[in-house]
Amino acid sequence: MRGHIRKRGQTWTAIYDEGREDGKRRQRSKGGFDTRREAQAFLTDQLKRLGDGSYAQPSKITLAEFLVDEWMPSAEGTLRPLSVTQYASVIRLRIIPTLGRLRLQALSGGHINALYRELEQAGLSVSTRRLTHAVLHRSLKDAVRWGKLVRNAADQADPPAATATRVKAWTGSELRRFLVHVADDRLYPIWRLAATTGMRRGELAGLTWRCVDLDGARLSVERQLVPTRGGVSFGPPKSARSRRTITLDPETVDALRRHQGAQVLERDFAGPAYDDQDLVFADELGGPIHPQRLTEQFRQHREAAGIPVGSLHVLRHTAATLALTGGVPVHIVAARLGDDPRTLLGTYSHLLPSSDEIAATAVAAAVAG
Repeated sequence: MRGHIRKRGQTWTAIYDEGREDGKRRQRSKGGFDTRREAQAFLTDQLKRLGDGSYAQPSKITLAEFLVDEWMPSAEGTLRPLSVTQYASVIRLRIIPTLGRLRLQALSGGHINALYRELEQAGLSVSTRRLTHAVLHRSLKDAVRWGKLVRNAADQADPPAATATRVKAWTGSELRRFLVHVADDRLYPIWRLAATTGMRRGELAGLTWRCVDLDGARLSVERQLVPTRGGVSFGPPKSARSRRTITLDPETVDALRRHQGAQVLERDFAGPAYDDQDLVFADELGGPIHPQRLTEQFRQHREAAGIPVGSLHVLRHTAATLALTGGVPVHIVAARLGDDPRTLLGTYSHLLPSSDEIAATAVAAAVAG
């Protein structure tokens, strides 16, 4: 690689060859250096990067242009639909207003830290700020891989620290009160299924009758329904562990049988307007129920039942907690929820205050013979 420096007026300029394109030599220059030494250092660095493949061709593209026009269209092919919606929202609402006008190659760790401080001062949660960091880090990592950046500025930033979250679960009496309250609800079986199996919202909304064996008292989780921009779509479960078979208790099986019969009547009443998609939990015309609609309906039922806390996800926490406090081994509860046993322990250990006492008693009993 060839290059040299030259003095122009009172400043110094570094000039170097990038290589050839279509048989023509491509030459770059950068001026404005106060001293010959500064220009030489820059030239040496550029020639080194050209030699080892870490060179990034100078560009005036802004961070907003890169994220919206290049990165998101490429990432959509590798992200889950829900992640696409979340990432696009973070880019539009969190990143672009503050950093979007900066040139991609001018972005620094200091700029990113300033963004994190701004989001914190605006009262945004740690999880939202960490998601912002995740989007920036992944997109800039791809920019480095594509030769648009020399380094990932997010590596020089200080991401918001993760905080230990303590999940809230209902007591057995609160769960019973809720189920009594929703006993006559059209979707009673979905609330009971969530409470007895710990299935995720999307797994419940995407469940089909093909995956339910009422005679065998079990079901299989093979897909989920996720919100997307402008609607919903079906996708694979959250992880490989999420593909699982779950045993059902007799009362839940009975509730599902009654629900199946009521669904047949709805289909017959709707006639040709019914769009049968084999969904266990569908609207009155057979279509999927938007997960956010389930969340809102649950909130209304919870408040009417006089239970002060909990989103729909609280039923998953409650199912896990009641199983663990009931003595069900951790690995079985984890398999039932489609979760990693280590994650399960980290999430729910604080809800098991008697575990240490049980261990002490058991060991003492063994020692005593």
